[in-house]
Amino acid sequence: MADPEVGTSLLNAERSIVASSPSEPPQARKMKDESHTVGRDDFANKLVLLLIDKKGDHANLRVISVVGEGAIGKTALVRSVCNRADIKNHFDRCAWVRVGPKPNLVHLMADLLKQLRVPKLQDVDRMDEKKLSDELARVLIGCCYLIVLDDLCKLHVMDELMMVLADSRNGSRVIVTTRNPDIPSSIDPWYFKPLKLSPLHREQSEKLLEKCRLASNVADLPVNLLPLKETILSKSGGSPPKILLLGGLLSATPSDRCTDLAYRLTNGLPDRPTLQDVVRLSVNELPEGLKQCALYLALFPKESEIPTRRLFRLWSAENLASSALENCAEERFETLVSRHMVEVARQKWDGSAQSCRLPGSLYDVFYQMAENERFLKIYDCSIHGKKKFKAPRIAKHRDISGWGEAKAKINVPETGRGCSETNAQEAHMEITPTSDNSPLCSIQQLFSYVSFNTMKLGTQAGETMVLLKPLVPKRHSSLLRVLDLEGVYKPWLPEELGNILPNLKYLGLRWTLLERLPKSVALLSRLETLDLKYTNISTLP
Repeated sequence: MADPEVGTSLLNAERSIVASSPSEPPQARKMKDESHTVGRDDFANKLVLLLIDKKGDHANLRVISVVGEGAIGKTALVRSVCNRADIKNHFDRCAWVRVGPKPNLVHLMADLLKQLRVPKLQDVDRMDEKKLSDELARVLIGCCYLIVLDDLCKLHVMDELMMVLADSRNGSRVIVTTRNPDIPSSIDPWYFKPLKLSPLHREQSEKLLEKCRLASNVADLPVNLLPLKETILSKSGGSPPKILLLGGLLSATPSDRCTDLAYRLTNGLPDRPTLQDVVRLSVNELPEGLKQCALYLALFPKESEIPTRRLFRLWSAENLASSALENCAEERFETLVSRHMVEVARQKWDGSAQSCRLPGSLYDVFYQMAENERFLKIYDCSIHGKKKFKAPRIAKHRDISGWGEAKAKINVPETGRGCSETNAQEAHMEITPTSDNSPLCSIQQLFSYVSFNTMKLGTQAGETMVLLKPLVPKRHSSLLRVLDLEGVYKPWLPEELGNILPNLKYLGLRWTLLERLPKSVALLSRLETLDLKYTNISTLP
């Protein structure tokens, strides 16, 4: 088998622009690090003490509940504490999973195992619930671990996970964030009282708003515009996300247009606006090109960590950021960061962003806006059933089952069944007729297809076949510019790929473990990015 790093050398064929991010003001960088704890220092310090105390009964595995209403900053605050160096060094292993209103226990356990730095980990995506629970218990026994269960809505999920989590009396901790005030008393009623997060009071709100101004080098507001500050504080109601968004809007507004901003805030928002109201106003105030860059973030799974190298090249392939202008994508990204619409998750050695995240509190509004404007669509069979829909950009997430599609059938000779994984690309694949054997979108009108379906062979291996196969018999061409299959296990690529996708600019095959490329890839004259890292491809056509 070829060295996985061989794909790195093949990336020399890319024609993508990879530029270092512009240097960023130290105060802006500091603002990103501290904004989530402004006014919450006592709360953060208390959480730290609960995490690191191993004395007496505190050595037992304990659950710390962080409770508060929506848009109050629970997730951001817990994340800022867990990212501290002293916390990371205190625990042997750490993991963070978002539970949400429709949890899947199998996926939660698989995600936990992937994050726990397990040596020689088997293919968790092919394990059933029993094997996952056994493996998770084996991994956690004897180590001091920290697990965060973000946005817990249903108690039964916690009950099932607590039966798996090992307790070696060495100070392991589980943090739960929830809006439901009844959940904490049912989890660990005899130990930690829940930490209740309340809205910021007036002084704290002012301090956070002032941080926004200082980070953006905005001069003191003229005396006649001080009512604008009062309007922002009044509209935010002590909600950190609202203060950050409105503060970012203020910092981006030239001083000679502050009067116009005051009018829009007064007349464009109700007296007690929801976070959704504030998000919509902030997004609609963006220039059109920048607005599309912002809405594009909703294509990625909620609360997921997005590599900037992937995001910038996708923006470029979509013509949302000009590849001809140096640092265009980076500049647009920094603008969205300064507007508090995206947050830096990890930094490179030079301080530039390595990965980012769309805050979960903003995600639902971003996606709703993107869907309403027919900018993109994420298929969810529980909502859409078999109804077809039109959208220029389609994303498929791992935890969404079914396409209402024809099922891919793998025909492997009996003698080769033991090595069906390594020979999957050579295996004969055919469409099995079903009552609904057509995809939910028309490939002819599609600009981008991005898949986050990382389930392995035998589950949903035929998704690209269902997408592309209708083009093959008649050699019809498509407008498709982006085909991003990063992490999809050995996706099916037709030999006619170069003929049917002449407009393709981005072909992402990282972590697919593919062993060969169709020879027709050489015909993709508009291709800017060919990502083959962590594949088994050793030669290009």
